Amino acid sequence: MFFKSLEIHGFKSFADKTVLNFDAQTTAVVGSNGNGKSNISDALRWVMGEQGAKTLRGEKMEDVIFHGTTDRKPMGFAKVALCIDNTDRALAVDADEVTISRKLYRSGESEYLINGAKSRLKDIQEMLLGTGLGRDGYSIIGQGRVAEIVNARGTQRREIFEEAAGISLFLHKKAEAEKELESAEENILRQKDIIRLDEERLPVLKKQSEKAVLAAELLDQKKKLEISVGAAHYEERRNAIKKLDDDLLLNRAECEHYDKDAEKLQDSIDASTEQKQRLQAELERFRRSRDAVNTELAEKRSSIQVLENDLMHNSNRRKELAEQIAHAEESSRSFDEGIKEFQQKIEEKQQELSAMDQRRAELQQKLSEIAEQNAESDKAYSALDQQLAQAYRERSEADVKSAQAEHSAQEAEEQKQTFINDAANAESKLREYTDSRENAQKQLADIDEKRSAMQNKLAGYQRLNDGKVRRMNDAKSEADRVADELDTKQKRYKLLEDVEKSMEGYTHSVKELMRASRQGRIGGIHGTVADVVSMDDRYVAAIETALGAAMQNIIVDNEETAKRCIRFLKETNAGRATMLPMTAMKGRYLNEPRLQSEQGFEGIASDLVECDGDYQNIIRYLLGLTAIVDDIDTAAFLSKKYGAKFRIVTLDGQVVNAGGSFTGGSRSSGAGIISRKQEKDALYTEVIALRKTLAEKTEAYRQYQAEAAKFGVEIEGMEDELKSLDTQEISARAEASKYDMLIEQLSQQGESARSALERFDVQIAQYRKQLEESAAVVRECDGRIAELTEQQKQSGSERETAAAHLKELSDSLSQLNIDRVAGEKDIDAFRVEIRTREENRRALFQSSDSYKETVAALDKDDDRIRLEIERVKKEIEQHSGELTDKEADISRSMAEIEKLEFAIGQMHRDINEAVSNKEHFSKEIARLEERRTGEVKEQERIVSMLLDSYDLTVSMAMEQAKPLENLMMAENDLEALRKKISSLGSINMESIEEYRAVSERFKFQTAQLEDIEKSKRELERLISDLTEDIKTRFLNSFEEINKSFKEIFVSIFGDGAHGELKLTDPEDVLNSGIEILAAPPGKVIKNLISLSGGEQTMVAITIYFAILKHRPTPFCMLDEVDAALDDVNVDKYITYLNQFSSQTQLMVITHRRGTIEGCKVLYGVFMQEKGVSRLLRRDLADELDVELK
Repeated sequence: MFFKSLEIHGFKSFADKTVLNFDAQTTAVVGSNGNGKSNISDALRWVMGEQGAKTLRGEKMEDVIFHGTTDRKPMGFAKVALCIDNTDRALAVDADEVTISRKLYRSGESEYLINGAKSRLKDIQEMLLGTGLGRDGYSIIGQGRVAEIVNARGTQRREIFEEAAGISLFLHKKAEAEKELESAEENILRQKDIIRLDEERLPVLKKQSEKAVLAAELLDQKKKLEISVGAAHYEERRNAIKKLDDDLLLNRAECEHYDKDAEKLQDSIDASTEQKQRLQAELERFRRSRDAVNTELAEKRSSIQVLENDLMHNSNRRKELAEQIAHAEESSRSFDEGIKEFQQKIEEKQQELSAMDQRRAELQQKLSEIAEQNAESDKAYSALDQQLAQAYRERSEADVKSAQAEHSAQEAEEQKQTFINDAANAESKLREYTDSRENAQKQLADIDEKRSAMQNKLAGYQRLNDGKVRRMNDAKSEADRVADELDTKQKRYKLLEDVEKSMEGYTHSVKELMRASRQGRIGGIHGTVADVVSMDDRYVAAIETALGAAMQNIIVDNEETAKRCIRFLKETNAGRATMLPMTAMKGRYLNEPRLQSEQGFEGIASDLVECDGDYQNIIRYLLGLTAIVDDIDTAAFLSKKYGAKFRIVTLDGQVVNAGGSFTGGSRSSGAGIISRKQEKDALYTEVIALRKTLAEKTEAYRQYQAEAAKFGVEIEGMEDELKSLDTQEISARAEASKYDMLIEQLSQQGESARSALERFDVQIAQYRKQLEESAAVVRECDGRIAELTEQQKQSGSERETAAAHLKELSDSLSQLNIDRVAGEKDIDAFRVEIRTREENRRALFQSSDSYKETVAALDKDDDRIRLEIERVKKEIEQHSGELTDKEADISRSMAEIEKLEFAIGQMHRDINEAVSNKEHFSKEIARLEERRTGEVKEQERIVSMLLDSYDLTVSMAMEQAKPLENLMMAENDLEALRKKISSLGSINMESIEEYRAVSERFKFQTAQLEDIEKSKRELERLISDLTEDIKTRFLNSFEEINKSFKEIFVSIFGDGAHGELKLTDPEDVLNSGIEILAAPPGKVIKNLISLSGGEQTMVAITIYFAILKHRPTPFCMLDEVDAALDDVNVDKYITYLNQFSSQTQLMVITHRRGTIEGCKVLYGVFMQEKGVSRLLRRDLADELDVELK
């Protein structure tokens, strides 16, 4: 057997499914602290049955489930599966491979599986017993186990040695056998108690059966005489009854006549009353229908008013929008006209500029011609002329600039004034729109105030309504609770009533007698004793115990009735019963005044029972000699004090009998006959009270429901008012939004105007500056021109004419240039104005489109409202017609009801007369029937006596009867026989059969006791054999382990070292502790605590090595047992450990380099993801082979 793999999923830090494959070579598990190395050993412990959460380093078992991280959610379960190779059938499972699985859910549910089949924890633990595996084995050795084996007391070290000895399975079997032995001993005690009770009853039953035989002989003599007396009396009664029957026949005929008349009249009254009720119901239905129609009409008319208000509001809104659209269209037309005007001006200016360009070209051509003509003039004059031309050109350019600046400044001033006027108009409209918006906002504030007040009022009504509804629901819940409780108690009462009717708990004979009494076959029966008594619930158990079987005794009128009952039982073969004749029973009473002062004394049983006075003697006969006390201690004390002269019963039903015997124990959990009757009577009272409570709760619920409905109507009205305010708010908000939009437009226009005004101011300042600069240039050019002209004058008169002509042309050209620049500036200004007006027109178009869409929506809403008004008006016309019909139905129904009421009154008068006549004859019939009943009862008594007592019909009795010479003397002889029978006292006729049954049971129970005692002896022998086998196995294994311990100790610690294992009590091998003696070379150690930590670890490891050598386990995991060792001892530890690798799969969890180097396979535990452990495997043996090659 060896481990193949370990699958971990959701266990501690192994959140993901992780599989660890085991190898035949020594395997090391390494990793940083906190990465989850030891969780592998915990998983192995857990899957092999570990139940201690603290052993698994947790507070509760659910702690082994992965708790989650900051990046992962917690898991809902933990699962570990261990796969074991079982080809050698070391485990008691017929399979080559065994997989043990354990799964735990966070809810606490868990499951265990063996090869996929559900199993118990016990099955897994028993399967692993004796293998060294399991929770108590030595397959997993941690630092705690190392310290435990060194520091533990001697007796605490036994478990591991018992597992190593292979006796854990035998110890388990021994424990099971000891449990069975304990159970057998308990059964023997129980059986002996039963036998002892039967032994006590047999002598009493024997005496009772002998007494019953004597009573049977006397009863036979009594039977013969009673039959003859009964037959004689029966004949006398028959003649009297015949005479009474004839008289009754005549009176019944008259009574039946008047009875039929009364019935016919009553049928007519019932039919008329039923018809009247139908008409009244129909009338109420008509009235409710009429009220519903009126309510519907009121709602419809109110709906029309609301719709007409909506139409009026839409009309007003449409007018406002039409005005706004007209205003927008008018403004748009004004902008269009302005745009056309400026476009026309641009065209005119452009025509003027074209003419100027043509004129300038002509002037330039003439200037060129003149210049060519004068080219050949005096060259001196030419230089002057060039200078003069330059001066004129500069002056012309300065004039153009000056004119341009002056014209631009004038245009800017005009545009500025236009914008100032527009801004003033916009400011005026802005004030107007602001006032309108404030009015709309004030209207909104008023609406909000009204809504707030209405909402507060509504909230108040809703709170009141919620309170009413809550109280209504509470009342409904309370009514439902009371109804449920009433239903439960009624069902329980019905069940008890059915049980009482079926007489459950009574013997068959009593049931048959009571059934015959109810059917009238037997008269004179008053009921059972249980039927006629009642008491405080506190005494029910005591009285039921005191009465015992007497609860089923039947109370009858007299001895004759008792005899009839007995004959009935015999004739029907219904069994036997005890009758208590009221005329024969004599009361008995315990006369012991001192009892009243005794502590714990409750009273005489007959005094604690309530019954009719007629039954007082019977109750005293049954209970008058029984005392009731509080507990068994008081009963025992009083019995001893008063010499055990009378019977004492405790409140819980324990009995101290007269004579001193005790009877008691637990009572049946089922209710007794009296307690059942008491419960039924109590339930009846509770049901009546609950019905009254239910009616009150239902009425309260209806009141709260009506109040809630009233508040509901008020709330509905307030909600309608709130809806109206919502409609007004929508209209006011639309109005405010309109003015907000207009104000926003005007604000934007104002902002644009202010920006334009600022821009014009800057432009005008620039133009002024340009004008000043141009004027300075003109003045400077004029000076030069004057100087050059003077020089030209001096050059000759010819040049003067040419210069004059040239100046004229030059001036004309300069003026044309100035005019052209001014025209271009005009065109630019006209285009700016066009763009401004186009932007304003687009804004107006957008507003106008929005207004038109709103008007279209209003038109559509008006169409819908008008259709709704037409529909509602049609419904009003329809309901008006229905209302007229309902009024007619109501009048017709009221007339029919009046007719019926008159007819019913007349029929009541007729029926009273018929009933009066009937009562007269009924009284006569009652008088005759009373006489006849007396005769019949006497006759029935005789018949019942013959039938019940002797199973004889009257005819059979006549045949058996002997002629009587003297009827009175015969009756005296019969009474003498009765006294003899009575003197025998209480006769238990069933004692004959009971004596036989108890005798047979005594023999059977005795045989059963012998069988149980035999089983006990066999278990004791088995336990003895197991004990000897365990002792032998343990001693043999202990000696071998001790021998190996001595050898390994010297091998590890060196020569001169001494180690030994001893039993602390060799005389008691099974309970003896184990002492460890360990002394390293050169040391004298009296106590293991004196050793260093490393030495203690090596001592513990040596013990485990000795155990593994004696009884190798298939698998062994050592969890950081080398932590306290130095490097030298680590080498010794791993070297010696590898010696067991051929017999045991070895896995070590370690941090030590020396241990890791001694292993062949390495598993690394790491947390690539925080809080989640993963495994990485490396085969060190393969890597070493590669390195050697």
